[in-house]
Amino acid sequence: MTGNQRSGVGEQDLKDFGKQAEKLDRALVTGLMLEVILETSSLPVDSQTLRHLVKNRLKDSLAVNLAGRVTLDRFRHLLSQVDIWFPLYYPMTTAGSSKAAAATPVQAIPAPGATAIPSRRVLQVDRLRSWLREEGRGLLPHRPHRKVNQDRLWEFLGRTQGGWFRLQDFTRHFGVDRKTAWEYLKKFLHAGLLRHNQGRSAAVRYALETCFLVVRADILEPGVEAALSGLPPNLAGEVSAWLIAAGAEAFGEQEWHDRLEPARRQQLISRLKSAGILEEVGRVGEGRMLRIGRRWLRE
Repeated sequence: MTGNQRSGVGEQDLKDFGKQAEKLDRALVTGLMLEVILETSSLPVDSQTLRHLVKNRLKDSLAVNLAGRVTLDRFRHLLSQVDIWFPLYYPMTTAGSSKAAAATPVQAIPAPGATAIPSRRVLQVDRLRSWLREEGRGLLPHRPHRKVNQDRLWEFLGRTQGGWFRLQDFTRHFGVDRKTAWEYLKKFLHAGLLRHNQGRSAAVRYALETCFLVVRADILEPGVEAALSGLPPNLAGEVSAWLIAAGAEAFGEQEWHDRLEPARRQQLISRLKSAGILEEVGRVGEGRMLRIGRRWLRE
């Protein structure tokens, strides 16, 4: 047995101690999270706002409960673990169960009956809301009963979650014809609310302008394309869309592009890590927890 012969502590003992310490840390964080959920679950807010609120109050709770009881380094370590453990365990709670599928690859538009709430994980919600209230005021009819109005536009942008959508997605949501939809989309493009993929005919797609996203999609998309050079061309677009939807939160490697073969998934992760797009932030069991690099996120 190797290890510290004077103290009698072996390498296996140190490993076991490390595992026990991690379990205790995880129990502490998840216990405080449940306490925060019990305190906030009755608040009259939507599920995305509740998720954001619970995570912020969890960090505040750590600061209040651990002040003067642990070293500064240990407190910083626990705070960093919140970003890893929160997206893993929150969906398992009653408060977060409706968001358990948040890490699945993004589709263009959910089904018409789906709940549509702009996500703070993906969008800069306050900035978008402010823009619609001020800059977007003159772009829409003032009569609220019209098919295209502020509330329905807010709902539509919440459903797209910053992803690409088609003209027919817009017409279906608002119940307008193609000509009317195109006129509105042209207005939104000119005003700086939307961007265009430069496609033609059936390949045309629109998406929320990158300044309203948490991820800096304007530099991420060419970065992903360069990192995945030589692979199927549509793959880069799918990966970029998924990373935009993941936002700043950590995710498990098994959750990421689960429909891909393990070898292809590992190839993608390896390339994206080499390009500095993905970083490993920890492990849960045998799996890695990954997160988009800070340089690709807005402050």
